[in-house]
Amino acid sequence: MTLGTLACGVPLWPIPYKLVSMPGNPSPVIWLLLGTFAGLIAAYVLRPGWLLPWGAVAMGFGIAVLGRVAVETAKDPTSHNLWPIEVAIAGFFGLVSGLLGVALGRLIQRAAGNP
Repeated sequence: MTLGTLACGVPLWPIPYKLVSMPGNPSPVIWLLLGTFAGLIAAYVLRPGWLLPWGAVAMGFGIAVLGRVAVETAKDPTSHNLWPIEVAIAGFFGLVSGLLGVALGRLIQRAAGNP
């Protein structure tokens, strides 16, 4: 989950809230690349199955957005009126990129002879 949180949060957190336009800013390409890398690493660390590493990346993306919502809502309670949509968009990118990364990790493992 930590890698998924960082894959989503590192591009998202530095951007001021007024400039965030999900999924346009931060770039979806960056999210997909970082999420795929997180899924690849998760596939190696969380060896058995697909669901656990895939879910860990997707959950990390949601946690990154929820963390930002919590911090910014504490400062201004009206700042994130549509936060469930923000979480859904980030979760979608986490699901897609996590699946790509885990699939890539499993392919590399099979090619190397490690099932």
